[in-house]
Amino acid sequence: MKLTFWGAAQQVTGSMHMLTLSNGYTILLDCGMNYEQKRMLHEEAFDFPFRPQDVDLVVLSHAHIDHSGNLPALVHRGFSGKILCTPATAALTKYLLFDSAHIQLMEYKQKLGRTRIQRRGLIPKPIYLDRQVEAMLDHLETIPFNQPYRVSEAVQITLVEAGHLLGAASIVIDVTENGKTKRIGFTGDLGRSNAELIRVPIPMQSLDYLITETTYGGRDHHTTNDAETELMKHITETVINQRGRLIIPAFSVGRTQSVVHVLNRLSKKGLLPPVKVFVDSPLAIRTSHVYENHPELLNESAKAFQNQYQSLFEFEGLHWIHQYDDHEQILGYTDPCIIVSAAGMVEGGRIQEHVQNNIQNPTSRILIAGFCAPSTLGHRLLQGQRSIQIKGRQYPVYASIQSTDVFSSHPGKQELLAYIHACEPQHLKQLFLVHGDETNLKSMQQTLLEMGIQQVEIPAETDAYTI
Repeated sequence: MKLTFWGAAQQVTGSMHMLTLSNGYTILLDCGMNYEQKRMLHEEAFDFPFRPQDVDLVVLSHAHIDHSGNLPALVHRGFSGKILCTPATAALTKYLLFDSAHIQLMEYKQKLGRTRIQRRGLIPKPIYLDRQVEAMLDHLETIPFNQPYRVSEAVQITLVEAGHLLGAASIVIDVTENGKTKRIGFTGDLGRSNAELIRVPIPMQSLDYLITETTYGGRDHHTTNDAETELMKHITETVINQRGRLIIPAFSVGRTQSVVHVLNRLSKKGLLPPVKVFVDSPLAIRTSHVYENHPELLNESAKAFQNQYQSLFEFEGLHWIHQYDDHEQILGYTDPCIIVSAAGMVEGGRIQEHVQNNIQNPTSRILIAGFCAPSTLGHRLLQGQRSIQIKGRQYPVYASIQSTDVFSSHPGKQELLAYIHACEPQHLKQLFLVHGDETNLKSMQQTLLEMGIQQVEIPAETDAYTI
């Protein structure tokens, strides 16, 4: 049996790992979009490092695009098998992939309109369109948590709650060959112990091999406040004391729901000032009801809140902004307010215009509420640059730029170590660290080695291991 790493190996995006049995049966764990590849390649040049038609089964850990984003391309290029995931993941993946197709098409049209005819052939085309998403959805098959799914006499799949995002799963694969059963676990992306809406991750047991995310394998989260206290601090300093605007970039699925739920709790407690709160993200609007429709996946606190108030998100002063005309009206709104908008790394989306509109206002604050990859606009803002380029134009930075990791959906180093410890690493034959940059990967590897856990590997892309 062979394990090959095709993505999120020594980098964060593009999760894609392949398990090939001795008889040739092939299972793909995730099929995520590699953001660097998306930026660089034409649709015609984009291809998989393997034949999609040779893949027999895909198991999807969760809906985020860096884990699901290349599924339409996989099907379009010949994959004909099932894609297994939880029901909530299926619901969210549908919205995320249609949104991804829309963004790719819009970016292509915008660049096409700004480019001279002789250079148009150099513009990357969309990797897929709506019709490829629709075709991919026919391959989805959902299974609940903790219910073994028998693929064949030799293969059994079990999805275990991972936290991180509604419906997110860790994947356990039991493979029997030559009378011996080996148990492989893939964490997917893990959640935290204090998430605002969803439950904590459940460690996998009795594993022979573990593939684990290592996004924050080198550091712990620095924010010690709880989410309500932390968010209220920024609201007080900006909206109340300075009568300014608080701009919160947030991923549409997961982060936005957490932020809005905390604002709802503050509102119900009478702590939120009487200002308008704009959620300017059509994707967040389309996906928030999935949380309301899956109360069985919420943590006890969120369940109790929903039972008491009938809604996780709705409160007086909240405005969901769907139409672009309404978005443009907010850009002219000058009263104190709170704006939550995508994308979380400020790399595209409506949030760029809100940042552009407020970056020169000393009473405004841009609160980065999550990880920003190097080279993104969010990352450049956090570097403390005195001026910033947005859409080809340079802007001096007068607004306050702050960050918080209280809404992070990935575990910090100590949380990750506790999870690995609960997986009984002393019994593992090999432990593979993925979904992290070099600093975090090497830090986690060194810590595990110091703890006496041997055979800790940091695979590079294309690396293959016989297990």
